Parts: sequence; structure tokens; C-alpha cells
Amino acid sequence: MGGAFVMERFSIWLRRSVFAVLFVALIFTIYRHYFAIDKTQEAVIGEVTPNFRLQTINDGELELKDLRGQALLINFWGSWCTPCKNEMPAIQNAYEQYKNDGFEVVAVNIYESATTVSTFLQKNNLSIPVVLDKNGEVYNTFNVRYVPTSFFI
Repeated sequence: MGGAFVMERFSIWLRRSVFAVLFVALIFTIYRHYFAIDKTQEAVIGEVTPNFRLQTINDGELELKDLRGQALLINFWGSWCTPCKNEMPAIQNAYEQYKNDGFEVVAVNIYESATTVSTFLQKNNLSIPVVLDKNGEVYNTFNVRYVPTSFFI
């Protein structure tokens, strides 16, 4: 009977600990997305798109202002996101069909490493241009709250 009491106490302690960790994560997420965003350069409909410079998966850099004058699709995504995975073939097809007509795609991957993204692209036979927003700065500048999210400019 003493062992059952110890297991019950441990179970209660474990549940409380998990709840506390989840609560702290929730508070951090709310703070980061709603209060700690730098609003000095924010995307606003009808205004000039904020410039950004991000690393590509090949250790190069892409700066948005270099694509000025082209039709542009900016897509925020993650390899862990099922709807993102589902829409990638359509984005790839549009890119292949219209890239010679001045259409460009910038797929902004959020919070993932170059290795993870490269593996995902190879596995899914994708060749669209991808940049890495490892800290979510551009994600926040564009006021994105969910992925996938796309902007056509």
C-alpha cells in the first residue's frame, strides 16, 4: 500500500510539472507574438513591402529589394506543417511555369535549420528559392500568425 501512495504522489507531481511547463510556454508565446514584436518595420497593405535580407539554404543571401519589379509570391512555411507540405507542389508548378515571365517565389522557412529544409526539399523534389528565417524576424514583420501564409506582390 505504501508503493501505491508514492506512485500516486509522483503522478500528481508529474502532472503539475507538465502543466507548469505548458503554462510558461503559452505565456512566452503570447508575449513574443503580441508584445515583443518590433513594429518599426511592419508590413502594411497598400504600402511598400518591408525589405529583408535572409540566408538561403546554400549559405548565400537573398535581399527582397533585389526582386523589385517582378511578380512575387512570398510564402511562409515550415516542413512540420501539413498544409504547407500540401501546397508546395502547386507553388513549385507555378514557379516552373511562370519564372521566365518575371514571376518569382521566395519561400520563407521559419525556425528551422538549413539541413532540415534541404532534406525536405530533396525528399519532395522542390527547387523553389528558399530562405531561412531562423528567429522569426521576417515572420513577425509581416504579421504572420499561422502557416502557411502567402503574400502576392
